[in-house]
Amino acid sequence: MKKITSHPIAKSGHNIVLAIAALLFVAVLFYAAFFAGGAEKAKAGNQHNISGWAWSGNPDSNNDGVVDGDDNNEIGGIGWISFNCTNTSSCATVDYGVDAAADGDLSGYAWYGWEDSEEDSTIGGWISFNESDLSGCPSGSCKAKISGNSLQGWARALSYNYDDYNEDDENWDGWISLDGASYGVVKDGNDFKEFAWDASTIGGKQIGIGWIEFDPSFGGITLSSGNAPTVDISANPTLVFSGSNSTLTWTSTNAASCDASVGWSGSKALSDNEVVGPISSDTVYWLTCTNELSSTSDSVTVFIDTSTQCADGIDNDGDGQTDYPEDTSCSGLDGDDESIPVCGNTVCESGENPGNCTSDCGTVQFEEF
Repeated sequence: MKKITSHPIAKSGHNIVLAIAALLFVAVLFYAAFFAGGAEKAKAGNQHNISGWAWSGNPDSNNDGVVDGDDNNEIGGIGWISFNCTNTSSCATVDYGVDAAADGDLSGYAWYGWEDSEEDSTIGGWISFNESDLSGCPSGSCKAKISGNSLQGWARALSYNYDDYNEDDENWDGWISLDGASYGVVKDGNDFKEFAWDASTIGGKQIGIGWIEFDPSFGGITLSSGNAPTVDISANPTLVFSGSNSTLTWTSTNAASCDASVGWSGSKALSDNEVVGPISSDTVYWLTCTNELSSTSDSVTVFIDTSTQCADGIDNDGDGQTDYPEDTSCSGLDGDDESIPVCGNTVCESGENPGNCTSDCGTVQFEEF
């Protein structure tokens, strides 16, 4: 058997550095993951917003007792794939992870590997989602990204460490398809589900790791709230009289589009203001902003002021008097017109005169000639 310390496709300098770094921490990484804590979903750290574990089948997929490196007549898995260093609290040793930008583009690295106790060696390597590593993919668009509710494009294994390789294995190209005609990884809320696929026909044999499951019974891949859109909407004023207007103001971050609903409608700018009205009843204005990762909504309610003029705190007729009992036009709090003079309140108001209200304005005075 020929001992190979790095797969031939790991040719670039940065990949070699990554592989060396991986060998330094992989024992701690996977011991903690599987023997101390088990393979469970984990929350992504601040640096990387995708986390958790994917599963790549059984290394002896045809159950013949011989793993791929020896018989090469099967497509065999590589076991657990970690998408974030927080999975095993190893970020202080090597900070790695996969990220989704607000536009859905993926970047970063996942790690697969384990310790071979019989051979006293490390098996594993890096899987890249960086666009710079994905040029020349087998078909279609190379960029790995979230589009709608599915993953598109490719990822690529950059290095592989395995003692018992035969020569055909050395030609494995590492390409991992995230979507195909009859398979693909889908996004359900913040969780990824279904399968990616890796295999290439080399020397008449299928070489690769086969199916990669993103939602195994234990583990699973999760997207955190990092790079999710936000939206905030307000109204001024929030209390109006029937038939009046209000001004809505909103701002958003990380959004690609915003759409109005309920009390208004249509596509809206990412940040703006708009006058709405006339408003005749309590109205809720709802705004939803979206990007490739998720959507979020906010709302504001404009209420109709049902208070009367004699109890609304406003000098409605401009006479310098406000509400009952100060405004002499108001006979009580239920009065709804401050401009109507009230005869008998001892104040001679506009519209009153000695001819129509002697109690307030006195009697008509006649001059003698």
